Amino acid sequence: MQTWGDYPSATGMARGLEFATQAFSLSRRDTITQGSMFGTPMYRWLPAKSKITTKFLMFYARIPEGFTKVDDVRLENSQFVAEDRTAQKEIRLAASRNLD
Repeated sequence: MQTWGDYPSATGMARGLEFATQAFSLSRRDTITQGSMFGTPMYRWLPAKSKITTKFLMFYARIPEGFTKVDDVRLENSQFVAEDRTAQKEIRLAASRNLD
């Protein structure tokens, strides 16, 4: 997922979230050559007459003071956990559903 912004004029602005279309603003050749980003494949091949299912989990939360980066994101006991190991802080939110 990536966020994007467009500023067509001094008075206009658009901002959006993009899901699973392509990794950042890379060409198809660069995406396939690079292969993965952050340990996750950047593309998948879809054979003819087949289907691929992808699930997403989104959250919106206040970040605790001193939380500076995300080292890990996981589902744990029906909770979404985002962890900053350096700051020894984490965000825990009740997950409304699982990814299975």
